[in-house]
Amino acid sequence: MQHMTSSRAKQNFGELLDALARGPVAIERHRKVKAIVCSPEAFREQSGPERVLAERRAARAAQQLVEKDRLIKHQKLAIDLLLSPEAKRAELIQRARAEIAKWRRDRLCSPDYADRWDELLDQPVEILARAMGSDSLDWGTALRQNSPWHVVVP
Repeated sequence: MQHMTSSRAKQNFGELLDALARGPVAIERHRKVKAIVCSPEAFREQSGPERVLAERRAARAAQQLVEKDRLIKHQKLAIDLLLSPEAKRAELIQRARAEIAKWRRDRLCSPDYADRWDELLDQPVEILARAMGSDSLDWGTALRQNSPWHVVVP
């Protein structure tokens, strides 16, 4: 499936129509799929079980984009942690620890997430950064969905 930003689709509507001849086009806004546009023929073809399957594929593709965006944000934060002076680094980690304490106090998520983040935050910053920036981290996707770093970086 081809992807196009909403701005590009708006400014180049003819290009969007041409792309529809090759198949559906996902329209993204702020790196999230907001719409999937298809030709009338493709729409008619997508009835019943085929449409449900296409919708599931589109939802899966949209979720993959969300997960990729979370990974990129954590990779950028990992780089910031590595490059920051010690005082700034300690402040960032302390703010993340405070968020985890809030999770525990208010029971905002499973203790498993808090425990795993605590274990990571106890590691030297080089190991923490490597774990945050890795797509192969055990529980990586789940940890990025329940991340204490949203209070650190918007």
